[in-house]
Amino acid sequence: MTRVLVVDDDPLACKILARMLGPDFHVDQFGNGSDALEHFRLHGGDLVLTDLKMPRLGGLDLLEALKKLDPQVLVFVITGHSSLESAVAAVKQGAYDFIAKPFDPDDVLLRINRALKERRLEGEVSLYRAEREREQSRHLPLTRDPRMLQLLELARRAARTDSTILIQGETGVGKELVARAIHQWSPRREQPFVAVNCGALAEGVLESELFGHEKGAFTGAHARRAGYFELASRGTLFLDEIGTTTNAFQVRLLRVLQERVVQRVGGGLPVAVDSRIIAATNQSLEEEARSGGFRSDLYYRLSVVTLRIPPLRERPDDIPLLAEHFVAGHRQINPQVSGISAAGLRALQGYDYPGNVRELENIIERAMILETGRELTPESLMLGEQRDNNPEPGEATVRIDEAEREHVLRVLQNCNGRKLEAARLLGINKTTLWRKMKRYGIGEESV
Repeated sequence: MTRVLVVDDDPLACKILARMLGPDFHVDQFGNGSDALEHFRLHGGDLVLTDLKMPRLGGLDLLEALKKLDPQVLVFVITGHSSLESAVAAVKQGAYDFIAKPFDPDDVLLRINRALKERRLEGEVSLYRAEREREQSRHLPLTRDPRMLQLLELARRAARTDSTILIQGETGVGKELVARAIHQWSPRREQPFVAVNCGALAEGVLESELFGHEKGAFTGAHARRAGYFELASRGTLFLDEIGTTTNAFQVRLLRVLQERVVQRVGGGLPVAVDSRIIAATNQSLEEEARSGGFRSDLYYRLSVVTLRIPPLRERPDDIPLLAEHFVAGHRQINPQVSGISAAGLRALQGYDYPGNVRELENIIERAMILETGRELTPESLMLGEQRDNNPEPGEATVRIDEAEREHVLRVLQNCNGRKLEAARLLGINKTTLWRKMKRYGIGEESV
């Protein structure tokens, strides 16, 4: 129930207002500002109706004191025609509104309910924004590495512009994560972020996916379809593995970047697009452009800002930070695991990570499946065990294969056999998953 403090040295005015508010509000009445302030300090309140001229503590002083205790409290000042200027001054100092004497019950209730509704909506919006910021922060890169911090600062500055960005780094370093961070830091954050893996699509399919197609453009094109450039309009289009594309596709992409229009496969009128382009590659596009393996004109168009993400093996301070983050993220697999043992952290920091951050997450996820204690150990991580106990190479391989088979099987079962979803969770493509299933003898009946 809404708690209201009515403050007026006229007992009749207090009684009239209390009666107007009726049983829907919890009302406390006070004849001076000092008593009301002390009550508010001890018990709080949602709304205060206060006269301006009172003994011991006037309305304006009470307003100032209330706002110091609770900036969100709603304060209405009670005024007659002779003190209208004072009421206006009170509103300028933070009062929500004023109520004129003689009281009109309908007007009083209308103003109060409107104020409470607005405050409730403001609270809901604040909660939504806070939740959204928390959700977005979960996907921001975690790092303590000075080079990464410098890179992210450059990314944050570049995000304010519409300049094209090229992100370079080994497979698994988190290029898409940085791209998503740039999108969240940009003025386009409220619009779509569309990610396309150029290396996973054949040339003809890639053009259709990116630029769209007209009805009848090819076999199976039963209707007109908008491409990713159109879907990402006013947002961000992330082109991963851009270095795998053909020369013919690069020519068409360059034209889109220059003219800001796309033409769907199969003809049709040009369609204007407004997509911010972020491209990524695990190759050195600069060297590829010099050798003719990648169009130099497109390279210069894409690399207005270039971000080179260092591999995880060059960022040892990030390993414990990321590992603990992944433990928290996969706690539903094994809720009894609360962290990583000191020996486990030493094992993790001594590993080379050819698969970078993605491999570290897979190691932690696998260890969460295998661990029977409260902390991940070298035994469940299976990295320290290989070095410290120096097992025979064949023995170590068997242990890794057994753990990987169990891990792949568990993920497939959790996905009810849906291979595309399982491959995404495992951080591999569907073809690689199929090969692993074949290697480990995982048949359809197993999942």
